[in-house]
Amino acid sequence: MKRRLHSLMAFASLTLALVLGPFLPMHGGLAFAQEATDGNIQIATLDNGLTVVMAPRAGAPVATVNVWIGVGSAQEPPELAGIAHFFEHMIFYGSERYYDRVDSVIEGWGGDANASTSFDFTEYHVTVPSEHTAPAIELMADILINGLFLAEDLESEREVVFREGEQRNDNPATFLSLRTWEAFYGSHPYGHPILGTTETVSSITREDFLNWLATWYVPNNIVVIVAGDIDPDSALRQVEAQFGGMESGPLPKISEPALTARDAVEELVLTRDVEQERLMMVWPGPRFADTDDVIALDVLLYVLSEGRSSRFYQNIIRDLGVIAQADSFYFTTKMTSIFELSAQYPPQWYEVARTALLNEIQRILDGDLSAAEMETAKTILVSAYGRQVERSGSVAWGLGFYHTLAGDPNFYYEYIDGIRNVTVDDVVAVARKYARIGTQLESRLIPESYVADAVGLDETLITLDNGLRLLIQEDYNTDVVAFQTFVGTGTSVEGAAEAGISTFTNSLLLRGTHTRTEEEIFASIENLGALLFQSQLPDMANITLIASTDTWRDAFPVYMDILTNPAFAEEEFQRLKRERLLDIEAERDSYFSVIYDQLLGELYGDSGYGNPELGTPTSIGELTLDGVRDFYETHYVPENMVISVVGPVNAALMTARLDAALQNRSGSGASIERGSRMIDLPASRPVATERQDANLTWLIMGFPGPSVASDDYAAMKVLNSIMGGGLSSRLWQEIRAEQGLAYSTGSFFPSRAGDSHLAVYAIVLPENTERVMDSILALLQSIADEGVTEDELSLAIQREIGSFILRRESAQQRAFDIGWYEMLGAGYALDAEYPDQLRAVTVADVQRIASEYLEHYVVSTLTPPQE
Repeated sequence: MKRRLHSLMAFASLTLALVLGPFLPMHGGLAFAQEATDGNIQIATLDNGLTVVMAPRAGAPVATVNVWIGVGSAQEPPELAGIAHFFEHMIFYGSERYYDRVDSVIEGWGGDANASTSFDFTEYHVTVPSEHTAPAIELMADILINGLFLAEDLESEREVVFREGEQRNDNPATFLSLRTWEAFYGSHPYGHPILGTTETVSSITREDFLNWLATWYVPNNIVVIVAGDIDPDSALRQVEAQFGGMESGPLPKISEPALTARDAVEELVLTRDVEQERLMMVWPGPRFADTDDVIALDVLLYVLSEGRSSRFYQNIIRDLGVIAQADSFYFTTKMTSIFELSAQYPPQWYEVARTALLNEIQRILDGDLSAAEMETAKTILVSAYGRQVERSGSVAWGLGFYHTLAGDPNFYYEYIDGIRNVTVDDVVAVARKYARIGTQLESRLIPESYVADAVGLDETLITLDNGLRLLIQEDYNTDVVAFQTFVGTGTSVEGAAEAGISTFTNSLLLRGTHTRTEEEIFASIENLGALLFQSQLPDMANITLIASTDTWRDAFPVYMDILTNPAFAEEEFQRLKRERLLDIEAERDSYFSVIYDQLLGELYGDSGYGNPELGTPTSIGELTLDGVRDFYETHYVPENMVISVVGPVNAALMTARLDAALQNRSGSGASIERGSRMIDLPASRPVATERQDANLTWLIMGFPGPSVASDDYAAMKVLNSIMGGGLSSRLWQEIRAEQGLAYSTGSFFPSRAGDSHLAVYAIVLPENTERVMDSILALLQSIADEGVTEDELSLAIQREIGSFILRRESAQQRAFDIGWYEMLGAGYALDAEYPDQLRAVTVADVQRIASEYLEHYVVSTLTPPQE
C-alpha cells in the first residue's frame, strides 16, 4: 500500500520491525452511528461509554481483536515524552493472571499479537483461529486493565526502548524523516519524537504509568473491534463481560497550536556515513477531517509514485536512470499533517533529483493530468483496498483507525466510493492547495565523504563520468526540442581501404535496432510528427532528432535505441551496400563532386580528409558487416561523442536522462587513429579529368587554410566572403560581371578540426580556363599585396554575422552549431564568441593571411576531351 499510515517514522511498536497495518484510506470527521452499517458491521456502546464494533466475515476461521485507545504522543506532557509508546511495551508484560506469559499463551492458540503507537492513538491487536476469540478478548481486557508495571520489568524494557530508538537512528531514511518532522513541526506536539528522548524515557516511573492508565485508558476513550469469523452477538457479550466493569472518566482537552507558516524554501542539511544522498520536501497536508482533500490527495499519491505506471517511476527512476528511489507520501493525522516528496540517489545527482520531483508536481499544478492517468491510479488504489479487506486484521485495523480519529468506522467502507468519484479537477485543486512550491522545507542527508563538484558540471558543458559531453540549452521561446548527436568519425578516421565506412555505418544505424525494424522506427517517429535523419561531415557523423514539446519524450527512446542498440542485420547491410555502390556511381555524374574529390585527394593524400565521403567502389565492395560492427564498437562510445539539446527542457533532467541512456556504452580507452588531416603543399600542382560528354570546364582551386580552432579562422572566413560571398564579391564582380568569363563562380572555406582549405570554383568555356585561373590568382595576389578596403571588410564582416544570425532562428541549427564546434575541437563557446571574433578582424589580418596561406594551390579540373 501507499506508505501513509505506516511510514517507518510514524509508529512505535513492540517488536523491532515496526508493525505495518492494513491498507487505510485517510479520512474522517463523520458522525458516529450505532446501528448496522456498510460492510455488515454492527456498532454498540456500552453503558460506560466503550464502543464495540463487530465485523463478521465469512471465510477462513480467523478472528482479530483490536483495541484502540485515543491517546498517542501528541497528548504527552513534554517531560514525559515517549510515555505512550513505553506504556504500550509494558502492557505485554501482562497482568497478575498472565504475567510473563502473554506471548506463550497467544502462540499456544496459534495466533500472533502486536501493537503500535502514533501521534493520535495507541492500538493493540491479536489475531487467532476464531475458536479462541473469547479467550483472546479476555486476555486483551485483562492486560490492559490490570497491568502490573513491576519496577524490574520497567527497567528491563526501558533498555529495549532505548535500543529501538537507536535502531531507528541507524536507518538513514528513518533518521532523516525524524529530523525532518522535528524541524517541520518545531514545538507543535507532532514535532516531539514518538519514542521520546533518552532523558524523558529515563525519568518515567511506575507512578507515571498508573496515572497514564487512569487518565487515558478509560472506556469512553476506547474502541474494541472484533472482526472475522465471529458471531456478533456472542462477541458483544464477551466484550461487555470483560470491559464492562471499567469506569469512565473525564478526558483532558487537547487544542491544536498553529504551525508557523513558511513563505520561502527552508533547508535542513545533515551529513552521515552513507553511500547515497536522501532528499525530502515537505508541505503542510490536510487534517483528517478534511475528507475531500484527503481522498483527492490519496489519488495524487498514486498518480505520482505508486507502481510502474506512475510518473515518478516512468519519468524519474526509469527515464533518468540515476535516481534509486522516488516517492510521495501523506501521513494522516487529526491535526495538520505533512505532504512529502522524497528521493534517494548518488549525491552528485542532487540537482537532478530535486528538479525532477519539483518538475513532476509542477506539471500537476499546471493542470497536466489526464483522465487515463487518473483511472489507472484509481484502479490500483481500489484493487489494493480489495486485497486488504480479505484479512480480518486489516478490517479491524481500518475500522479502529476511523473510529479513533474520526468517530465513525463506517468510512472504512465508504472510502472507495469517494475514490471512484474523484475527478481530475479535484486532484489538481488539492495539489494547488497544499504543494505551494517555494514554501517547502527541504531536508538532505548527504554522505560525509561527498565532494560537491564531483560531477564536473558547468553551466553549459557537462562531461559525464563515461566521457560523454553534453551541451544543453534551455530555450522556452520555442515549442521545438532538437537533439544533435555527433560522433568523432567522418573521413578523418578512415584509411584508404576503409573509405566510406563512416557514413555507411551511420546510415546503417537507421536501418533497424534489436527491438525495432526500420519501418517501426520511422512509423513511430512520423506518427509523432517528428524528424529523424543522419548526415556526415569530414570530422564527425551526425544523427538528428527534431520533435515538439508534446512528443519528444515519446521519440527519445527511439532515438536512443538507434544510437545504442543497432541490429546491423545482414539483410540490411547488403541492401545498403547495393544502394551505396549505386550512389557512388551516380556521384560520377556530378561534375562538381568529381573535381572536389580530386582536389581533396591532392590536398590531403589517399586517406583521411582525402577520401571521398561515400567511399570508392573498391572500398565499399570489400566492406564487411564485421568491419562495420568493429567500427561502431570503436567509435560510437561516449568519450568520442557530443550530444547537444536545445529547447524547452530542463537541463538537469535531460543530463540524467542521457546519462542513463548511454551509461552502458564504453570504449577501450585507446586513442582513435586518424587518416590525413594535414596539408603539405610545397608547390602548386594540377589534377585533371576528361569527360567525353562535358561541354564546359569545371575547375576548383584549393589553397591551404587554418583549422577552426586557429586564431586565423575568423580572418579566413572574412577573406572567403570578400572573394566569393555573394554578388558583391570580387569573383562575381570581376569574373562574372565585368569579364563575363564564367556563368557560375564562388568560393567556400569549410570548418575542419585539421587543416582546412579555401576553395575557389568556376564553370567556364574550355578556351577561357587559363584566363579564369589567372584572374583568380590575380585577385588573391592583390589582396596579399594591397589588402582590401575598409568598405569591403565591413561588408564581408556584416555578411558573415548576418549569415550566423540567420542560422540562429531554429532550435535545430542552434543545437547543431554548439555540438559541431565542440566536436571540432574549438569548443562550444565559439558559437557565442564568433561574431565578436569577426568584428575584430582588420584589413591587416586579411592581407596577412592572404600572404601566408595562399602561396601554393591545387587546381582540379574536369574538361571536354582535348582536340
